[in-house]
Amino acid sequence: MNNSRLLPVAALLAIIVTGCSSTNKPAVTTTSTAKRDGKLFVVSVEAAPFFRHGPRAGVNPDSTLSKDAVVKLIRPSFGYSKVEVVATGELGYVSSEEIRPASPGLLASVTAPKTDPLATQSTQPAVEQFNLNSNDPRLVPPPEDLPPTELPLPAPEQ
Repeated sequence: MNNSRLLPVAALLAIIVTGCSSTNKPAVTTTSTAKRDGKLFVVSVEAAPFFRHGPRAGVNPDSTLSKDAVVKLIRPSFGYSKVEVVATGELGYVSSEEIRPASPGLLASVTAPKTDPLATQSTQPAVEQFNLNSNDPRLVPPPEDLPPTELPLPAPEQ
């Protein structure tokens, strides 16, 4: 066989194998929108139109959000951003110009655990719900089968 024909084929094969080999490169992630997603915002106007399925021409808003209503930003956008109303959990769209980042004081009031003023503290210990030391036959393991008392003698060693 002619070596001049074999050399280009070998070179092409080496390029293909090298190009197809996998390398352990770290994944590149962008965090520009990830930092904004999930932040709490408040309505900055007296009444902001709220659309459940997105704004459309000639369609009235589904409801309105009052001033200082807290929303969680799901997907920011130039015109209308997708938000979740914190009080109700309802998803929808509101004008991006009509919301602003929430102040730290408002964030603290939203994330603070709410205590029930009518709840009374119990002085009795918690009631045990599971009695694991029961004589219930369903909780007792079955007895083990013991080997017969007359065992064969072990085989002699050679």
